[in-house]
Amino acid sequence: MKLVQLIVDGQATEEQMAQFKNNMAKCLPCENGYELEKCIKDAMQLRIEKKCVPTSLIDCIKKKISGL
Repeated sequence: MKLVQLIVDGQATEEQMAQFKNNMAKCLPCENGYELEKCIKDAMQLRIEKKCVPTSLIDCIKKKISGL
């Protein structure tokens, strides 16, 4: 499922893409998992309202994350 997430998010390498495509031909659960994840991502993108966020808030969040 980690590979499916990388594919859906567009973060997979070419090697990972090739591995995924090869596996999809043989693995129905993988294909179904990919389709489900893609549908969820597409639905979320349609329903989530994008708003501008103040730079100060972004900087504050990044600072807190880097401190973990």
